[in-house]
Amino acid sequence: MTSFWHKPDSEGALSFARWLRLNLLLLLATALASVSFPVIGLSRRVGDFYFGIRGSQPASQNVAMVLVDDAALSQYGRWPWPRKTLAQLIRAVHQFKPRAIGIDVLLPEAEDESNDMAFESAIREAGNVVLPAKISDSPGGSEWKDPLPRFAQAAAATGHVQAVLDSDGVCRRIPIMEPSADGPRAAFAVALVTVSRNGNGKLQPEPAAAQRPAIQVLAPTSYLGINYRHQFESNQANPPFVTLSARDLLEGNAGKLLEGKIVLIGFGATELGDRLYTPVSGQTPMPGVEVNANAVDTLLDNKEIKSVGTPAQLLLLLCSSIAALWLVVRWPGSRGLTYLAALMFAEFGAGYFAFSVFHRQFEYGAFLAAGIFAAPLAQLENLFVVDRAISARLRALERLLPHAQAPVAGKIVVPRYGSSASRLHWKLRSLQRLEDELASLYSFDETLLEAMQEALAVYAFDGRLLFHNSSWKTFCERQKLDASCGHREIGQILGLGTELRRLESGALLDKELSLNEALWRVRGIALPWPTAEEPNAVMLLAEDISARRERDQARAEALGFVTHELRTPLIAIQGFAEFLMRYPQQAPGSDAPATIFRESRRLVAMINAYLEVLRMDVGSRPIRLKSVMVRDIVRHVEQILQPLAQAAHIEIDSQISDENQVLNCDESLITGALLNLVSNAVKYSPTGSRVTVRVQNQGKEIEFQVHNPGPAIPPEDLERVFEPYYRVAEQAGAKPGWGLGLAFVKRISEQHGGRVHVSSDPSSGTCFGLVLPVGSNIASEAVV
Repeated sequence: MTSFWHKPDSEGALSFARWLRLNLLLLLATALASVSFPVIGLSRRVGDFYFGIRGSQPASQNVAMVLVDDAALSQYGRWPWPRKTLAQLIRAVHQFKPRAIGIDVLLPEAEDESNDMAFESAIREAGNVVLPAKISDSPGGSEWKDPLPRFAQAAAATGHVQAVLDSDGVCRRIPIMEPSADGPRAAFAVALVTVSRNGNGKLQPEPAAAQRPAIQVLAPTSYLGINYRHQFESNQANPPFVTLSARDLLEGNAGKLLEGKIVLIGFGATELGDRLYTPVSGQTPMPGVEVNANAVDTLLDNKEIKSVGTPAQLLLLLCSSIAALWLVVRWPGSRGLTYLAALMFAEFGAGYFAFSVFHRQFEYGAFLAAGIFAAPLAQLENLFVVDRAISARLRALERLLPHAQAPVAGKIVVPRYGSSASRLHWKLRSLQRLEDELASLYSFDETLLEAMQEALAVYAFDGRLLFHNSSWKTFCERQKLDASCGHREIGQILGLGTELRRLESGALLDKELSLNEALWRVRGIALPWPTAEEPNAVMLLAEDISARRERDQARAEALGFVTHELRTPLIAIQGFAEFLMRYPQQAPGSDAPATIFRESRRLVAMINAYLEVLRMDVGSRPIRLKSVMVRDIVRHVEQILQPLAQAAHIEIDSQISDENQVLNCDESLITGALLNLVSNAVKYSPTGSRVTVRVQNQGKEIEFQVHNPGPAIPPEDLERVFEPYYRVAEQAGAKPGWGLGLAFVKRISEQHGGRVHVSSDPSSGTCFGLVLPVGSNIASEAVV
């Protein structure tokens, strides 16, 4: 069996070279698409969708937020608040012994000394406060915006609050470190986690702001992928973090919710602070303090969202592209596309599993691009293969079929491909001409096969019926066979099992069978289809040869009769003519001229009667009605058959009830019919007997009766003697008769509106009756 990798291209399968080429093309197309903005954006959106289907999570046990929200502003006035109020807020938080306190409020400028001193004192008392720094634009370039030096020196650490916005404006990560002239600066969230793990120990003190020159921001070295919880909303049943209003803390209503947590103090009011869109944001952006709270929670739980890495991404993408391409090639059409869609869905599910369990993300857009490109590339490759195959076949036809500048009637002409011709138009013209020719040949073959009288059927070697004409169906119905069954079943029923098995090895079948009282000739031959060299089909032909056998037998008897009957008068005429030639001076006897005249008249009558009946049988002889004396018909028949009767020593006795009876008929046909009846009577009568011809007037009808004392016709044959070409078994000593068939007599009577009958008895003999209307008004037949 041919393997998947080495089937010929014409069968639509892939060779290894084609398979490798398709994979390289798919990977190249996927790589180019992966760096495009739509695919990158799609990958980001899929990652955001993972957050959505993950749903809400329990509140964090490590992080809490204190928000300067609308309630606090309504109680303590609009921002900015006096720094004494912020100092009170720090002391209110510190009393619950948090692990670290993050003030997500920039403090770059000084206020009055009493407020600044109160704030600095509160920072020093807490000992674990982290302050933010941020890069801001200025006329001189991008500069670090740091807290006042006194505050920075009192704080445990300072961290930057820079965020990274992707091209779609969504914050999915933050830089872990930002470069500066004084060295890299840790992110605000990193500083908070570090302080919380060091207890109240201070970090390396930051240099004074005056000692740090303004610098351009350099590219960060690494990023923290934030594993966002769901976004906080007021009156939320399941908030992501323990969240308190600054008003509650300042009024002493906080309880112990902040104990042992990292607490971030920032803006929650809509009109205050920076807000960023995140993967979990709805229509309202997320406050910056909540973004930092999610970053801190990500670091503490060690659930950073990371990429699977370039090597693993490439390996997975390679496997995905191979699988996608194999599916659309192995199952082309809707089935392959369904499997491909299932593969894409499985990859999406695998991506979600890796995200939710291992916190890893891969670029799903690249996988989706590979799946989308797989089907068109496979189909395009198939089109190229089909195009090459068609070109090769048409060029082969160029060498085999005639070429002409213009189409020639009755010939398949393939136009030559020239350098000036369009390859596509050349193929279309060639296919159109081949299609026209094949359509005409198919129509001709179908008409020819359906017009065949022979039953024809074609079977595959496995027994399947491939084709049959309407005559085969009729043949099977007559034999009570199922036309759709296999040739082996038909062979067993017809007794041809062995012969049909030999056909598969190239033998021929030609056999005559007697089926249901009919003789059939069954022929068979093994056939190769145009696409195969070895025989792989069987053609059976069945022909009913019963009628042909009977026709051949009747024609042979008719020829024998004519030969026998014509020889007798001809010999007589020849003998007397030869006598007259040898002895011209001798006076001829009185018998010579009379014999020549009588035998010539008999010869002409027999020939005319025979030809008239045959012409009438084939439909080329119309009826010519005229008034004829009945006695003339009888005497004419008696004169013709008298020599035949004398030779058999049989007497012909004519009995006419009315000598003047007139009959309106076709004289030649009625004479031929009566000749047939009387000659048969003479043939089957014993020597020395009498044949009686009676004509009786029965009012409006005249009946011709021919009686002979010969052997009786068996009862089983009486009903069939008037069938075409049917013959009763030969009697001993019988002489050749007309051989024209009693079916002619019946047809002649019916043409005149009459009828025939027969009776036979061993004691009285056989009597044939021909009944005709006296005044026949039957319309004559048209000549065919």
